[in-house]
Amino acid sequence: MKNLTNLLVLVLFINVATAQDIKESIQNTKQIVEGKKNIKRDSKELAAFKLKMDSFDSAFQLKSAVKSNDLKLSLLKDMAREVQQSKVKVKKARLEIAQSSSEIRSGRKKIREDKKVLSKNRFNLRDDQRDRRDDVRDFKQQKQRAERQAFILKVIKEYNFSYDSINFEMTLANNKLLHEFMEILKADLDATKRELNEDIKERREDARERRND
Repeated sequence: MKNLTNLLVLVLFINVATAQDIKESIQNTKQIVEGKKNIKRDSKELAAFKLKMDSFDSAFQLKSAVKSNDLKLSLLKDMAREVQQSKVKVKKARLEIAQSSSEIRSGRKKIREDKKVLSKNRFNLRDDQRDRRDDVRDFKQQKQRAERQAFILKVIKEYNFSYDSINFEMTLANNKLLHEFMEILKADLDATKRELNEDIKERREDARERRND
């Protein structure tokens, strides 16, 4: 009877562990697919934004207030879209922290319940803890970029470009903000590429863990 109970516990543990592994694999694959899609979209949107900024810079050099403000309206539409996308990215980055925390809890449970492969499970747990640290860092940076984008959008929306000597310093400051917004788009794209590489690396590590289990 005791042997049967131990066998049932073992089977239950294996089933739970397998289900957790499958869940993590699905989540990781989804993140990779989404990351590739975001890189393609963000690259296209950044290129389009840069073209508009080139036109804006030309108007700025000519000190054409009419053309500058017309281009500003077009840029604002792109900026508003990017701010909304950044909010979504922040939510997803927060979700990835929760997923990483779940993997750590699962790893600690394996250490408690499977003493025979203690060193291997500890190694896997350290991998999961490193992944969570990466996710926390990515979340903080994504949140900072999103908040800065929202601030710049608000400032530019309320400002009309003027090249009068009285307003020129303010015009220069707002021009710098537009260029900063573009630099944030570049930084965001670079971050997405880095996160994709991390997700691909994590998928390989998870596959190795499953083979060793």
